[in-house]
Amino acid sequence: PGSGAFLALLAPPQSPSAAMGFLGIRLLSLAALVARAAAFDFDDEAPAAAVPAKPKPAPETSKTVSLLHRIGDAGAFAERSKLWYREAASAGGGLRVRLGPAKLSGAERDAFAALLDSGGHYTLRLPSNFSAPADSPPVFASVSACSLAESRFEEAIELTFSTAGTLTSVSYTVPAASECPPTLPLAATEVGFSTTVTITYPSEGPRPIGRVHDAAFLPHQAAKAQQEAAKASGGKDGDGKPQEPPKSFLQQYWMYIVPVFLALSMGGGEAPKEGGEGGGEGGGE
Repeated sequence: PGSGAFLALLAPPQSPSAAMGFLGIRLLSLAALVARAAAFDFDDEAPAAAVPAKPKPAPETSKTVSLLHRIGDAGAFAERSKLWYREAASAGGGLRVRLGPAKLSGAERDAFAALLDSGGHYTLRLPSNFSAPADSPPVFASVSACSLAESRFEEAIELTFSTAGTLTSVSYTVPAASECPPTLPLAATEVGFSTTVTITYPSEGPRPIGRVHDAAFLPHQAAKAQQEAAKASGGKDGDGKPQEPPKSFLQQYWMYIVPVFLALSMGGGEAPKEGGEGGGEGGGE
């Protein structure tokens, strides 16, 4: 009830009937107050139960390998930047790589400027096995120094790995034209690379169904020699089991021939010709 209702409650009754009405109004007001108090949810003020925190996953460790470069067609390789790699935790496995920033400054910048005048190549080098870079054969990729400078040192490196995780090839491309202008100015102090690195894996081809005999992977002459050697050793193949003699046509396809033969043999005779019973009537007047 509003403030007017409370003022009406405080006013004294004028008659017995008014007193009864006054009492009824007070009882109704009291019932309304009790209903509001019962509807109030005291649990909202209670503190919520503490939810145990989920354990944080262990940090993924990355490994590094050195990306080497050589300015020119001769000379030693030097470290250009680090390449971070780690195994992907998602389904399918594979590697994830990230290349650190690289730039040419000082003596390397001057060597690259001289390479532009001579028209040489800029070469990258990575080990084929990242886990043992010193003991694995290297993989090289080169691009024209003029094309690299014309593309403002924007480059794309594609690493192709085998299913065993070995680096098989490096594709090194720049978005510049094949022909370079006669002069290409460089920055006075240093130039930075803008690199995009991608990883590819070879797609698996179709596999034969069932077990393929070992002789199927040999050339014709070698397979024939193996068969002759097996005959000379007592008719046994390379596994020590006796070779089975070749099967005839009926032995291979009897399960198809027998049903056809039974269907033909179980068929009935010729059906009686139409009008055969009355064939002797007529014609004898």
